[in-house]
Amino acid sequence: MTQGQAGSLGDAQRQATCGMVQWLQQDPRLSFSESAQVLGRAVKYSVANLAGRSSVGPGKMDKALLTQRWKQD
Repeated sequence: MTQGQAGSLGDAQRQATCGMVQWLQQDPRLSFSESAQVLGRAVKYSVANLAGRSSVGPGKMDKALLTQRWKQD
């Protein structure tokens, strides 16, 4: 799970997505293209907070999806 916080919900979700891509490239060592494919199918966004001038939008992904990929290789 990654979280973004910004003035708009779109910007918060963009930050969460960037954080998820960075994690996917560091820990499971996926390429940028592989990360985009995983996120396109697996990430789920929710709205955590829209109060005031700050929006929080976490992105979540089931880590088990990555272990299934490694078992196939």
